Amino acid sequence: MSELRRVKKDEFRQQNFQTADPVDVCLECWKEWMHGDSDRDLGAKTMGGLVANSDGYGSDSSEAQQKRDTDIAVATDACIDSLKRLHIWAIYKSCSIGQVWSFPNADLVAATTGARIELERLLRRNPATSSEFS
Repeated sequence: MSELRRVKKDEFRQQNFQTADPVDVCLECWKEWMHGDSDRDLGAKTMGGLVANSDGYGSDSSEAQQKRDTDIAVATDACIDSLKRLHIWAIYKSCSIGQVWSFPNADLVAATTGARIELERLLRRNPATSSEFS
């Protein structure tokens, strides 16, 4: 039988939890919004009180989260639209959202890196998305 021993402070390894990149969170909300996946459970919303998804007074936690995601998506869309055309193309291309224009001589990796830097700067300033960066 082995004896239990106390772990010394310098032996203790603290777990580092990785948080999601705020730009990725905003882009995921934007991609879902662009694909129109936000309204897939319209029929279930009226029955929320019966299945314990709401508090019985009409406030539904999933509706609040959906509104937050939509606000993030709309703000992200506005920020993307204010980028240079090359950066817009890079974001659309990297998110696999179809577009009609292309830049055949552009380096996608370099353009996407520059686009993400500019997009992060804009998202940090936007009131709807700035809380993701805190």
